Amino acid sequence: MRDWRPSYITFASRGCIHGLAFLLVESCYQEDVKRVPLLKFLQNLGCLFEMHAEDMVSYLVSDPSDTRVGEWTDSTQLPFDPIESAKTLVTRTITCPSCQKDLTVPLSNDDNTGYLQRNFLARCRSGSQCPEINKFKLAAEKLAEDLSINVPCNNMRDYQRYLAGTLYTPVVPYDYEQARDIKNTILQAPKFHQPNGTHYSLSPVNQPHRVRSDEKPEPAHHEWESAILRRVNFSMGVMDRVIRRSMGNDVKSLLRLMSAYTDDKPWSIDLVSAVLRQRSFVEKMESLGWTGPLFLDDADGERILERAIQRYHNFLDLVQGLSSSLFLVPTLDIDLVWHTHQLMASKYEGNCMRFLRRFLDHNDNVEQQDLFLAFQKTCRAWKSRFKVPYNQPQRELKGKGEDDSEKYSRLIEVATDTAELITNIANDRTNCWASCGVAGGNNYGDCGSGAGCGGGGGGCGSSGGCGGGGGCGGGGGG
Repeated sequence: MRDWRPSYITFASRGCIHGLAFLLVESCYQEDVKRVPLLKFLQNLGCLFEMHAEDMVSYLVSDPSDTRVGEWTDSTQLPFDPIESAKTLVTRTITCPSCQKDLTVPLSNDDNTGYLQRNFLARCRSGSQCPEINKFKLAAEKLAEDLSINVPCNNMRDYQRYLAGTLYTPVVPYDYEQARDIKNTILQAPKFHQPNGTHYSLSPVNQPHRVRSDEKPEPAHHEWESAILRRVNFSMGVMDRVIRRSMGNDVKSLLRLMSAYTDDKPWSIDLVSAVLRQRSFVEKMESLGWTGPLFLDDADGERILERAIQRYHNFLDLVQGLSSSLFLVPTLDIDLVWHTHQLMASKYEGNCMRFLRRFLDHNDNVEQQDLFLAFQKTCRAWKSRFKVPYNQPQRELKGKGEDDSEKYSRLIEVATDTAELITNIANDRTNCWASCGVAGGNNYGDCGSGAGCGGGGGGCGSSGGCGGGGGCGGGGGG
């Protein structure tokens, strides 16, 4: 990622779709690359897509060179061919939340308890009589780690570990003060105190804490993490109740935070579900002929694309003039242009702040009924603002043949089977956990499996919603 070179393409050929899916859950991407040290190298991903899109496509569609194959094999110890790689990569190493020892688990098995399966369950074989491990215990460990990493440093922005869902806001993209205050509030709970029982408070962002020569060093974060896990009995349900009491009536922030902790992965979204949503979206584009190599070679194709860009501009104008809490539903043509805009992550963020005065984010956890109601509101708002129907562009395509008009009509239909919505970050990540009863007190940590709570990344593109693609004021991950 540090520069553009064949070695990067080696990995792009395998992970390009994952990078695209991550970028399209924009607020989670922007927050995670700042918040999680392991993901910082992805900060330039949007720039790479913007600067080298044509080169990347040529690499991805060409036969792999011996150099690419060799670099991949040397770096991963896996076959370059994805099918053969899947046959070889059959296990994953996790850390037991109880004894902190590494444990190798199968990705799948006949009992449906593999790491990638819904009912993941594993037993630690260290001899320490550790409790059974499931996705919720791994999520509890991830949250305990983020709570316990509080390293005195000279730059609280670069080195402090903030909690997922607390740093990125629609108006202030990186609200370090808010993230610090939320974490300090949560750390006041006795179950989250240091191993010796004392309360830890983060220093002000503008007055970073520097270690004095006579100051007693803080406990290593893994000791603190273990103390937290023992106090909550390795239960995400207990952690949820403790955090809910700490945050009081701030239910929206609670839901955003807790939806990011559903397993042990470093990102705060369900990346697998995000990739599957992208597949669904691409299939729709393919069925309309938009992915064909000759689509843009004629005047009709270029005209359709220019019209889609114009409608996207109108859509953003509509967003800018309406309340940030209003859900607006894009049609597929608008959503396609919107996706392309999002791939240029830094420009997208800058354009949002410049023209909308807030960040426009995706969230796909929207019920079908809410989707239809939101689409009706979008149609009314569009007709009121632009004096033309939102979903009848045939009238605006004078001179085009019937087939092209029908194709474009299909293109702008709402993707009801993928529930495409857009939202701002203020409403992000809420629907998944709300439907699971987190704010009402459900102990999801005790349900014993990954089923029922969205599985992955909560409102930032989780599997626990409608599973679809794009929208605004209410979210879309298409």
